[in-house]
Amino acid sequence: MFRVITSSNRTVAQRIVRPTLSFVRAESRTDAEAGSVASGNDAFSKKEHAEETRWARRHDAEQIAKYRAEHPAGAKVSPQQRLAALEDEKRRIEQEIADLKRQQR
Repeated sequence: MFRVITSSNRTVAQRIVRPTLSFVRAESRTDAEAGSVASGNDAFSKKEHAEETRWARRHDAEQIAKYRAEHPAGAKVSPQQRLAALEDEKRRIEQEIADLKRQQR
């Protein structure tokens, strides 16, 4: 259950929350890689780092391929075509909203 924050209990909440937040901030100032798998220099850490790098490159390549499929390089779209496409998308979204509202009834 949530309470409505009024001026009186806002002051109390600030007295409790502010010291807690400053403590958390003070404790969180550590090395960014501390505790991560890649922070070590043993064979497992090197292999894990290589796997993470391989995954990131694969993910980036998939995202680039997806973007290129949606936005062909040679296709020049006129403002009128872009407007028509956006209006079609708007109609599709409005239809989907209407369908969802009908389902709720």
